[in-house]
Amino acid sequence: MIIVRTPLRVSFFGGGTDHPTWFNTGEKAAVLSTTIDKYIYVTLRRLPRVFDFNYRVAWRIIEETQSLSEIKHPIVRSVLEYYGQDDDSGYEVLYNADLPAQSGLGSSSAFTVSMLKAYMGNLHRLESKRYYAEQAIHIEQNLLKEPVGSQDQIAAAYGGLNRIDFKAGGDFHVEPVLIAGDRKRELNSRLMMFFTGFTRSASKIEGEKIKSFSDKTAELREMYQMVDEGMSILQNPSIDLSEFGRLLDRGWQAKRRLSQSVSTSDLDDAYEAAIKAGATGGKLLGAGGGGFLLFYVEPEYQSAVRFALSSMLNMRFGFEDHGSSVVLYNPDLTANYDFASRKA
Repeated sequence: MIIVRTPLRVSFFGGGTDHPTWFNTGEKAAVLSTTIDKYIYVTLRRLPRVFDFNYRVAWRIIEETQSLSEIKHPIVRSVLEYYGQDDDSGYEVLYNADLPAQSGLGSSSAFTVSMLKAYMGNLHRLESKRYYAEQAIHIEQNLLKEPVGSQDQIAAAYGGLNRIDFKAGGDFHVEPVLIAGDRKRELNSRLMMFFTGFTRSASKIEGEKIKSFSDKTAELREMYQMVDEGMSILQNPSIDLSEFGRLLDRGWQAKRRLSQSVSTSDLDDAYEAAIKAGATGGKLLGAGGGGFLLFYVEPEYQSAVRFALSSMLNMRFGFEDHGSSVVLYNPDLTANYDFASRKA
């Protein structure tokens, strides 16, 4: 049995530029993001042959199938098919999470990294963070043909507060953002996150945004430049951190111009209510349309913002530095069952 824990992420600036449709043209692309102490968990074990099915996958639904091709969860099916071509074992895969899926925190890519890391561990292969990031991108963009970017997979695999740069052809560079511990804690204490109460399909919204990339060059270049500005604010102790909040607001306004599907009237109303209550700036996390709202709020205004958004759940969180990790590793745990070879 192997259990992998992978963090969710909060993306501050540069989202959208991480899509290959953009950076493969040679345009500059980068994001500034951090992982947080909210996780998804994947448990994988070889399935004892005493059952009348070969695969059991528990996520939003519970699947019990005879063959890989019958598995509905696309990531589980793809990992087992692509990386286990000579593996005729049966498997059980269990999914758990601290927060809802499809809420703008990169849960899908966190699952991909977790599933891949668990299965590689099952094969006694302990790979690098880069390997898991690259392969997760390959699974989602090439095997599953999802219209997704490349930041979430890298954030999930590496963990921490990072600047991630993307190059044409798919290469990337991860640069940890080095700031004093007290300044990092100050930033964390001024960030408030609220669950809007509904989720959305990121791929659908991303697909709509991608279609308009050629007409949104100015916005995407501006969003890339905000990564540099955000880095400067964080790393220069003479700049008040409130500037980070104001930059979040600029980034949100630029993101809204990418597609009408990014926001809704209800989300706009909630955002304005938080600003009126004292928030310096903020954004909707992820592709848009729902999920979590993030705000930068000075301590003296946090109660007022919490009251203004009292219909939403205020989710406290902390920064995380480790990325995807194995919390239980016992691939040979057999519970005295016979794992003789069998065909699906």
